[in-house]
Formats: sequence, C-alpha cells, structure tokens
Amino acid sequence: MIARAQPWGPLVGLVLASAIGAQEPKPPVRPVDPPVDPAVEARAFALLDAHAARCKDVRVLTASYVQRRTTKLMKEPLLSRGEFLFVREPGCVMFRAREPRVSVVRLTEKVYEVHRPQRKQLERFVLDGPELAQSLFAALRGDATALRRDFVVQSCADDPTDALRVHVELAPRKVEGRARLQSLRITLQKADAVLGAIAYRDAAGDLVEIELRDVKTNPEVVPPAVIEVDKDTTVVEHAPPKTGR
Repeated sequence: MIARAQPWGPLVGLVLASAIGAQEPKPPVRPVDPPVDPAVEARAFALLDAHAARCKDVRVLTASYVQRRTTKLMKEPLLSRGEFLFVREPGCVMFRAREPRVSVVRLTEKVYEVHRPQRKQLERFVLDGPELAQSLFAALRGDATALRRDFVVQSCADDPTDALRVHVELAPRKVEGRARLQSLRITLQKADAVLGAIAYRDAAGDLVEIELRDVKTNPEVVPPAVIEVDKDTTVVEHAPPKTGR
C-alpha cells in the first residue's frame, strides 16, 4: 500500500532529519569563513589523510551508536541508541534504533527512509540534494580528496572531554552548500586516526552528534543494507520540495 504525501509533510525520524531537504523556511546562509591558520589546516588534513589510509580497504563498517540531536525546539537533546551500518558501495548508512523506540533509518544519496515497525509504516523521502549524504559518506570512508575539494577547515582542536581525541571541524567550501549543511565535525583518535564520532549542523542550526562504539570493519556477517517490511506495511512517499516556491 502506498500513500502519496505532500512534500512539506513533517518528519518524525530519530536521526538525520535534516536530510529531507527544504521542508520549511531556512535562515539566511552565512558566508564562508576566512581560511584558518595554515598550521591548523595542515594538522587537520594530516589527520584526515591518516584516516583515509586506515579506511582504504574498508567495504563495510558496523558499530553501536549513541546519537544526540540538539535543537532550539527542545530543552534537552534528543537521544537514540542502537546499531549502525555503513556500506561503502553503493553508499548507504543505516541506523537500527533500540531506544527510545524501535525504528530503522536508511540514507542513500537519493532517498531517506524511516521504518516504524510498531506502526507498520515506512516513510520515504526523495532528497532534493545529495550534499549531506555525500558529506557523511566521505567522512565515513575517509575520502580525504573529496573533503579537501568540498570543505574548508574551520578548526582542529583537542576534544575537551577526551585528551586522546581531536575534533576536525569543516565547513562547505561553497556558499550554496551551506543551504543544507552548515558544518561537519569528524572526531579521530590522535594516535592512529581511528574514527570516533561524526557530527553535523544542519541549515536550521540543529546539531546532530553520532558517537560510534565497538567499531568493526569488514565483518564476516554483514547486516542487510535494506529495510525489510511486512506486507501490510503502509509506505508513505514524500516528493522533494518544488523549487521556486
């Protein structure tokens, strides 16, 4: 059963909600920041290059995750926990949430899907742009070439909560890119550039932080990268917002 929804319908997902694109009016896009100190930029890209070297043979990555979403609409961050899957080719990220309620989220460059098995509902959003998905995939697969091409370094600083880690803060190089993504933060171990977390700030200013734990690469048993639903599941499809509205 497929119910065709209006493109401005609300999204009640647990993670990556801003990936659906321009569902509501956005604040003005701020200009690209001036370049940081060359030494800071060099340190940032040295870490990203080390991360790339570690990831060059990674086809699949699994982990447990904790996500915090900080938004002006809520006094406290929204928390979710569960199992994480990243498939390099074709690019796909999945979040199988256990808390606060069971759900499955799947993101590719073209679609964003949320499955709520208790409601027997699958929402599918056709994305109006691939920028967020491409940025997350580049961070996860350690694509230093794409990150250098598409982003500028905003900062590279030690994690104030963990002396063994460092935050690399990036911003889209082009002003147009900030219409969907204000910034991207990649957290790496200082010693070996192991990925610890990814965070991003969307166009509305919401901060989404994804902490990865018990990371495994190329596991023998790979979870399915598709959402499996019962036959009586209602599928609600959202078209991308029309331009010029």
